[in-house]
Amino acid sequence: MIQTSPIFWVIIFGYFILILGFGSYFSKYNRTTTDFFFSGRRFSWWLISMSIVATGVGSHSFLKYSAKAYQHGFSSTMTYMNDWFFVPFFLFGWLPIVYYTKIHSIPQYFERRFNKGVRVLATFAILVYMIGYIAIGFLTMGKTLEPILGWNLYTIIMVVAVISGIYITFGGQTAVIFTDLAQGFILLIGGIFVFILGIQYVGGFGSFWNSLSPEFKLPLAHFNQPSNFNFVGIFWQDGVAGSVGFLFMNQGLIMRFMAAKSVEEGRKSVAFNVLFLLPISTICVSNAGWIGR
Repeated sequence: MIQTSPIFWVIIFGYFILILGFGSYFSKYNRTTTDFFFSGRRFSWWLISMSIVATGVGSHSFLKYSAKAYQHGFSSTMTYMNDWFFVPFFLFGWLPIVYYTKIHSIPQYFERRFNKGVRVLATFAILVYMIGYIAIGFLTMGKTLEPILGWNLYTIIMVVAVISGIYITFGGQTAVIFTDLAQGFILLIGGIFVFILGIQYVGGFGSFWNSLSPEFKLPLAHFNQPSNFNFVGIFWQDGVAGSVGFLFMNQGLIMRFMAAKSVEEGRKSVAFNVLFLLPISTICVSNAGWIGR
C-alpha cells in the first residue's frame, strides 16, 4: 500500500460526498422522464463538451495511453486523434435523427425504423459493447486505487459502483452532466499539471525533447509493423470499431447530446471537443509515458 497523507483522504472523502450531494441536490429537477434522462433538453454546448471529456477520458485512458506513449512515443496519439473521419456522419446524420425523433434509447430508434426484431438485436449488440466498456472503466479504476487504498480490487469496484448508482438514481442526467463538468476540469488541469511537473523534473522542454529518439517523435505509427501497434491496426481498431462504437452506440454519450438545447448546440459541442478539447486530452493522458521514456 502506498503511503498517503491525511490531506489525501480528506480529498477522496470530500469528493465522494460532493458527488452524492450533486445527486441529492439535482433530484428536485427531475419531475418527468425527460427531466431525468435528458435534463429537460436545456444545456448549452460548452456543458455538453466538458461532459464528453469526462465520458471519454477516465482511469482506463491514463493507464492505456501512458503505456502506449512509453512504448511508441508521439504516435500513441493516433488512438485519440482519428475520430475526424466519422464526425461529419455524426453531425449531419446520426445526431439530428436521434434528437428530432425524441427517442429514449438507440434500440428504440431501430424499432421505429425497422421492427421489433431489429430492436432486440440492437439491444443485444449495445449491451455487449456497454458491458465491456463499463467493465474496463471499473477494472482500471480499481487497479489505480488498489495500491493507494490497500483494499481488495472487487471491494473498490463495488464501492464505486454503489456510489455512482446512488447519485445517478437520485440526480439523473443533470447530476451526471454537472459532475462531468467538475471531473472534466479536474482531468484536464491535473493532466496538464503532471506534464508541467514532469518537464521540470527532466530538466526542461529542451532536455525532454532531445532525450527522445527520432522514431519516438513521429506522429504516426509505421504502416503495418509491428503487429501490435501499427497505422492500419490502430485505424481499424480505434478509428473504426472504437469511434463508431463510441459515437454511434454509446448510450451514455448519446444521452449527453439529447440533453442539449438544440441540434445546433450539439454540433457546436462536437466541433469544440474534436478541434480543441480532444488534442488537450491526448496530451493529458499520454504525457506520463513520454516523460517516463
